[in-house]
Amino acid sequence: MDDDKLLSDLLDPVVNSINSSKHNMSSSKTSTPSQSSHYQVYTRRWYMLSVLVVLNLSNAIGWISFAPIADIAAEYYHTSFANVNWLSLIYMVTTIPIGFLSTWVLDTFGLRTGMLLGAWLNLVGLATRYVSTIPQVDGHSFLIVMIGQGIAASAQPFLLFAPTKLAAVWFPDSQRAIANTLGSASNPLGILLAFALTGVIVQHKNDIPTMLWIYTIPGGVAAAMMTVGFCNSLPPTPPSASAAAVSESFVQGLKKIIRNPAYLLLLQVFGSGLGLFNTVSSLVEQVLCSRGYSDNFSSMVGALMIGGGMVGAIITGIYVDKTKKFEMTAKMSFTVAVLGVISFCTLSCYQGLDPYIAVAAGIFGTFGFGAYPVIMELGVETTYPVAEGTSTGFLVMAGQVQGIAGILLSQYLTTDLTPHQKNIQLCRGDVTPQDLTLPLLIFAGYAAFNACIFLLFFKTEYKRLKAEERQAASSILNFSSQSLGTPAPQSIYS
Repeated sequence: MDDDKLLSDLLDPVVNSINSSKHNMSSSKTSTPSQSSHYQVYTRRWYMLSVLVVLNLSNAIGWISFAPIADIAAEYYHTSFANVNWLSLIYMVTTIPIGFLSTWVLDTFGLRTGMLLGAWLNLVGLATRYVSTIPQVDGHSFLIVMIGQGIAASAQPFLLFAPTKLAAVWFPDSQRAIANTLGSASNPLGILLAFALTGVIVQHKNDIPTMLWIYTIPGGVAAAMMTVGFCNSLPPTPPSASAAAVSESFVQGLKKIIRNPAYLLLLQVFGSGLGLFNTVSSLVEQVLCSRGYSDNFSSMVGALMIGGGMVGAIITGIYVDKTKKFEMTAKMSFTVAVLGVISFCTLSCYQGLDPYIAVAAGIFGTFGFGAYPVIMELGVETTYPVAEGTSTGFLVMAGQVQGIAGILLSQYLTTDLTPHQKNIQLCRGDVTPQDLTLPLLIFAGYAAFNACIFLLFFKTEYKRLKAEERQAASSILNFSSQSLGTPAPQSIYS
């Protein structure tokens, strides 16, 4: 039997078996005489994931904790409503410069170092916020709380960029997407909890110190969990072939992604989706109150976007783990999410459309966050062997840049309310209601444009999955060749 015949007979059934059964590289050591016996998963991976979940949840609560009580916070800190908005906006601004550092740290020094830095920066920031409530610092309290927010904000990139890397190095290929989903979805869960709890805790300005120390507790718990020593950058044995491989260095990875057309398109599309979500969620109360919708309805709309998004993310995470249909799932989810945001932006320009606006917001959140972890996994597949922190980090930074641009654009393009709109508006506090019809229509058009280019032009190869299939096939061929006493043509699989 010649080499070509041997290669064909052995390789075809191996690859077909891997594709049809979604073979788990971390299966029992006695299941196959291949190199996959060297791959193993550890129960500790769930502890690692739980630490990251608590960290992202705590950091998100800190991010948005002042938004639901902006008028009360302005009174407590003797400042303006616009300055209070910066307590949230600083998280998006800080992500951009710190994002480069956190990407480099995660990919150079490892997951433990990056998460440890994020955990303690988050805790120090949250504790500093509470210091602003001490009577002795009266007169400088807003400066101190802003410093605390800035320190906590600098932790965010270390935590937001970590889920794909943790999933890649600790979880088998059959669990990577759901691990990424759980790590990523904890951030919107924190936002949802902050919206739900802040209004309950803070009834008047003297309750703000209570809120700040309560919100410090999860940060302290997460920092303790991260520090005790059970969290390592890598498991003793890799869970998959791609986890065993050596990733590109940060500089090499950066050079590769800026020359990767598929990834650059993904950068634009994902950035637009995340940016629009950040913009719409930040402006939802202002948009709706100016059209006569109550604050309770605005809160419900925000809850529908975030709560629906968490459900959508879990469903898509489980689905792509089983099917590996990253591109199809991402395109479908993103397109439906765009239809939702177009509907929301259009309907919210009118009054009396409560149920339709709620449904549109739910669709936007459910499918938008449903696409979030899938596109992150798709980014890793598109750029492999570039390190996961690099590919994920730049996707998130693209979203933050476009979110900042969207908020600033909306402020620039607002117009005064008409006399009729002034009569029906239900906005509270010292904020001056504005008509956001023009920026909303621009957002809708921008979303439609990005959906079109994503559907029409995005096409990529699943580089990580193919590398794992080649490794599995090559391992079995090596074993079979040794059994037959003939050398396997290894160069074919390089």
